[in-house]
This record gives sequence, structure tokens and C-alpha cells, in this order.
Amino acid sequence: MRRIVPVGSLVALGVLLAVSSHAQTVPPEPAAASGSQGAFSLVLTEGKRLAAMGRHYDAVLLFNRVLSEGDESAPYFQEAQYEMGASLFALRFFVSARIYFERVAEAGPQHIRYKEALPYLVRIHREIPGETDGLFRLSSYSPDLYPLDLAEEASFYVGQWHYYEGNLDAALESLSRVGASRPDLFVRATYLRGVVHVRRNEARQAAEAFQEVLRFLDGAGTFEGKNRYREMALIGMARVFYSDGQNNPKQFQTAIRYYEQIPEDSEQWLDSLFERSWAYYMIGDHARALGNLLTVSSPYFEEEYYPEALVLRAMIFFKNCRYEEALATIDPFYKEYFEIHKELEQVLARYTVPVDFYQYLASLSVGRGPSFSLKMKKIFNAALADAKLRRLFGYVVTIGREISQVEALRSNPIAKPLVQILLPELLNARSLAMSESGQLAQERLGRVRKELKSLLSQGLKVRFESLNAQKGLLRESVRRQQVTGSSSATASSGGKRDPRFLQWPWDGEYWKDELGSYRYPLQSSCGGNP
Repeated sequence: MRRIVPVGSLVALGVLLAVSSHAQTVPPEPAAASGSQGAFSLVLTEGKRLAAMGRHYDAVLLFNRVLSEGDESAPYFQEAQYEMGASLFALRFFVSARIYFERVAEAGPQHIRYKEALPYLVRIHREIPGETDGLFRLSSYSPDLYPLDLAEEASFYVGQWHYYEGNLDAALESLSRVGASRPDLFVRATYLRGVVHVRRNEARQAAEAFQEVLRFLDGAGTFEGKNRYREMALIGMARVFYSDGQNNPKQFQTAIRYYEQIPEDSEQWLDSLFERSWAYYMIGDHARALGNLLTVSSPYFEEEYYPEALVLRAMIFFKNCRYEEALATIDPFYKEYFEIHKELEQVLARYTVPVDFYQYLASLSVGRGPSFSLKMKKIFNAALADAKLRRLFGYVVTIGREISQVEALRSNPIAKPLVQILLPELLNARSLAMSESGQLAQERLGRVRKELKSLLSQGLKVRFESLNAQKGLLRESVRRQQVTGSSSATASSGGKRDPRFLQWPWDGEYWKDELGSYRYPLQSSCGGNP
């Protein structure tokens, strides 16, 4: 409980008059006179009056007076918490406002403004979607308290939160409450339901959710992000059918058809090319698989992180008894990615404190520091492949911008006192967000290191088997898995090319307008073929 400083009613009235005039912009220190709860209520009332007039800087100073010197258990104190958040929101200090509304939500239903804080938590997350503390508080509210105009948005955000936390049943329950009144929100919620079903290994339900997105978008009007949501649903469908291909090989062809619908200007395009390569490999269309892999590994995408593309390329060469080409692929792969793996080991060992790790990655994002290199850029891109981590990084940037906004108030005579009020909380919020981002990045890159170690092991295996094959020491069990007979370039299509696509044979030179359409002229050398 905070100490209550006695303030006489006449003295309090003098404080109010002083603050409401521009002659005195900074409220004077409270006088040590006889006091009562009513004095703080008077200060609160004047703050609300100033806020109603749009004088939020003056209002915030009065609300802060109540919060710094009043009784935490008193109704006026709780009212001041809410009003402080509302005025900061009006001033567009969203991070600072969230801090006060979180305190209201944390107090629970006994707080007199508990219900009224909920719409602000929704609107703040709309402004700064990377933050998670507000989502945590929002998830504590009963859906019965959601305002009608924000109910679906709140349900979506709470569903997001439960998904992040791995509470998949709760996520589905919340997301199922999102209707179609806002098309963008509906497709996001429906797509996320599909992702939840994927995580639960429920392929049929996942496909139904992604298909529902596609059907809805076919009949929906234009809205921001419509094409991106369509592409996300398409690649979601492709992945579901690819996964099911292990049980039914025909599903690989269905997956390919969905992958082919991703346009070249999509942020999903490179992923779709790489994943389609695997589908082509699984149906034995090695020429097309290699053609896609050529694009993924081209100089145009040298900063992107696709080490598995080179391993798959070497595996295809090996499977077609093209041992020299397999070695020519795997040796530079191993050299480059062994160095990246070693660098990862060193970085993870050096930056054990999450905040330090965040700062290291932040320096990579702008190319600072003597250690910056192309391979380090690849590490950074590997880390940011995690959507949650990207949002957290964005949230840290948002806090930094608000800190700059607050510090700029030093030149404003009326608002200058706000700097000392808001800056410490913002600095603490940024430190916590950096720590959370750093920890998540450590975990993400820890997984990258583990995956890369496995890929290096696979690469060595391909190299070992290729060398053995050149020496005539290939095991029979391995030989049976290789391609024999005619060219694998058209094996899956009965010798016919797909008339829907113009494909360019690879001649060793990249052309930007040919990316994604290469077909590697591959002929199996197994079984005595040239």
C-alpha cells in the first residue's frame, strides 16, 4: 500500500487551478496539510476534465500524481490507472498505455475498470501486433465480457495467444468464434485453425480449413492482404497433401498442383519452389526437381538459407549414378555449411545472455560489426524464418520509436515532466522484450544448429557412398534404390513435357526471367547408360 499524503481541500483546489492554467504547466508538489480521500478524487476529476478537453499532457500529470501518492486500494486509484492508460492511448503512446491497462487486467474483476480495459487491450494489439503481454492479459477475460464490436477480433487474438503457448484445444475454441464480418480477420482465423490441425496431425481437418479459406476468398471482395492469405492457404494445402503422399503417392501430384499456383512475386514463392523440388523427387521427376533447385541456389537468392537444397541435389545425382556431379555439389556444400555450423556453435557459446544475443542479431540486420558476412546474413535469415520471432523483433523496434517520441518531449514545456514518468517503464519494457526476443532466437538457432548438423551428416553419407561407388564398392541395398533405364527427366510424365509450362534446359548460366522454369538435362548413368 502506498503512503497517503494529507492534502487539504483548499490546497487541493489551488493545485487544480494551477494545473488548469497555462501559466503553471507542472503541478506543484502536494502540500503536507490535512488530507482526505476526497482530495485525490478532486485531482482525478480535474484530470478527467482536462482529458475531455483534449489536454492529455496536463491530464496525465494529474493522473500520475494520484498514482504516485494515492492509496492503491482506493477506487480513485483504480480509476486513475484506467484514465492514465486512456490518455496515453489518445497521445498514441501505445506501449506506455498498455502497461497501465495490463495493471487493470491483472487486478481482475474486482478492479472497477476491469471490463472497460478490455477494448483498449484489443486496440493496442492492433497497433503493435508483436507484443505478447497484452495478449496474455486479454486471454484472462471471459468471452462473455467481449464488446460486440470487438468480440471476433478479441477471439482471434486470444486464439493466437493459445497457439503460441501450445494450448491447441483452447486455440481452436477461440478461433472458432471468429465470423466473417471482417473478411481479413476471418481468413486469418480460419488459416490458423488449419495450422493448429497440422500441429495436431489432423490432415483432413487442416485441408478443410485451408480449402475454406480459398472458397471464401473466391467470393470475397478486395481487401488488404487478400492475395497473401490466398498464397498462404495454397501452400498450406500443398504441405498437407505432400505429408499424405507418404501413404498415397498420388498425393504428391496434388501437392505439386497447389505449389504451382504460388506466383513469382509472392513471398512464399521460393519456399514453394524448394518444397516442390521434394515432391518432384518423390515421384521420380528428377529433371524438374533439379531445375527448381537451380533457382533456389542461384546468385539471386544467395542470402537465403536453403542448405537442404544442395543435399537434395547431390542425392539426385547420386541416385542417377552421376557421382562426379554429386561430389561436385556436396564438397562445396560441406565446406560452406560446416563453417556456418562452426560459427553458430561459437555464437551460441559467446552470447549466452538473451539480451546480448538479441543485440548481436540486431547488429547483423543492419550489417554492422567486423564479423558481418554473407554466411552470417544466412544465419540471421534462418532465425527470422520464425514468424513469432519476427513479430517480437518488430515490437522491440516499436518500443524504441516510442522511447524516441517520449525523449522528444524534453523540448515541450508542457509535456516535459512526462519524460521522467514514462521513460523508465519504456526502458524496462524494451529490456524485457529484447530478452524475450533473444531467448526465442537462441532456441530457434539452436534448432537450426541441430538441423544443420543432421544435414552435414547426410552430406557426408552421400559423399562416402559416391566415393565407394566410384571404387565399385557400392552396397547392393543402395544400388537397388538407384535409377536405371531411360532418362529420369520425363519418367513421371510418360516421356511428355507438361504443356502448361515453358521450361528452359540448364546451360550453366542464370537469367532472371527464366528463374523457376529450368529443367536440368539429366540422364541416368546407372545400368550401363551413358
